[in-house]
Amino acid sequence: MIRNKFRNLLIFFVSYLWFNSFSRAILPTHFLKEGLSLRQMALGYLFTFISALCLLALIRRMTARLSWRIGIAASLLYIVLIMQIRTPLQFYLASFFGGFHLVFFWVFYNTAHFQYTPQEKTGRNSALMFSFFPVINVIAPTLAGYFAQWNITLVWVLSSLFFLIPIALISRQEDFAIRYTLREALDAIKSTRVFIILQGIWEAVIIAIIPIHTLHFIKTPLYYGAFIAYLALVSIVANIILGKYTDKIQKRVVFLYPITMLLAGTTFVFPFVTRDIIPWILAAGMIQFLIPSFWNITTAMVVDTRPNLHLAIPGREFSLTLGRVVGLFLTFVSFSLEKTPYYIFLLLGGIMLLYPLRLYWITRIKKTYSYL
Repeated sequence: MIRNKFRNLLIFFVSYLWFNSFSRAILPTHFLKEGLSLRQMALGYLFTFISALCLLALIRRMTARLSWRIGIAASLLYIVLIMQIRTPLQFYLASFFGGFHLVFFWVFYNTAHFQYTPQEKTGRNSALMFSFFPVINVIAPTLAGYFAQWNITLVWVLSSLFFLIPIALISRQEDFAIRYTLREALDAIKSTRVFIILQGIWEAVIIAIIPIHTLHFIKTPLYYGAFIAYLALVSIVANIILGKYTDKIQKRVVFLYPITMLLAGTTFVFPFVTRDIIPWILAAGMIQFLIPSFWNITTAMVVDTRPNLHLAIPGREFSLTLGRVVGLFLTFVSFSLEKTPYYIFLLLGGIMLLYPLRLYWITRIKKTYSYL
């Protein structure tokens, strides 16, 4: 029974990822063509996560099927609102509504995914979840870029058709409710809360800075889609292998030290590769190679503590979103003050470096917590 539920959930998940990737992957090139500046794009990303943070702070009860319908509909509404951008205000409004899917889809999907996961398979199923992202991103952005190069209206039409698939599959998912207060949710992840916030701050690198600054080098949807596909390719194998291996040895946390230090080191390299496309692509590829494994381990680290997932997942999403709001605000400041991003990479690299330092401090020095 659980296996069938999990299979249905994964089919639903893949259909949503396809719709989301196809409709959004090449949007930075569309925004550029519509006359938005890089600074305005950065502000749009910030509005997206501000709306998600507000929802997570205000909502106290949600049910799965209704939330999924709202979240997927919000994704479509976002696409409708940005088809023709007449003013930056329209773009900011679209971005704000676009943030709804971060809450209404992901809180319930993550909860359901790990509810169906036995503890001994946490790493494997976490790796499985994050493996679908790169696989789909190899194909969907390239297709979207091809159609957009010919006529972007085809992207909007096909996106609308792809939207119907996850909407139809919602009825096949088990319905359940989540009730929480923000304090209860944050208390449930007390042992990992600071790590999640640090992760969220650093993720401004992959959420906004790399997608936006890449427009200095690549401005056409077809080549931009190919760039996204390249990033996806370099991360597929590492994620699956590491997920299985860490489950086998049951000590995932030891891998966080090299991964976070490599992420910090690569972030420190970025200020020196912002003017040449080849080193920029290589640095972005290194980040993308590491990030699925980082996501896999950090997500499993929360689940491994076996808290009440109905509290822990909202707490994780709030903390992660709070960190992303901070990181994206710093990114907006960077794009406002710096002609080419430089100091923002040094700052965010330092933030990531705090991750292994804090991990060592609380596990080896203070011995406050122990993680798998």
